[in-house]
Amino acid sequence: MGSVFPVLAYLLTTYTELQKTFFEQKPITIYVLAAVVNLIAVRFIYRSGRENTAKGIVLVTFLAMVLMVFVLRIKV
Repeated sequence: MGSVFPVLAYLLTTYTELQKTFFEQKPITIYVLAAVVNLIAVRFIYRSGRENTAKGIVLVTFLAMVLMVFVLRIKV
């Protein structure tokens, strides 16, 4: 569940011109938006009592963002 938005962000930046059209000066914007969506979901999941699911989403989001920064050599 936590990997959906980071993977979607990767696909949008790789196979579309969306990033170049709207965020030319900030190459990491779409990835940050993916992380924000996941963190908002985590808030609601924690409130519903599914703590382990929320921790898993945080872990996957963090690992995906670190991996994308290193693999894509994005300057933060």
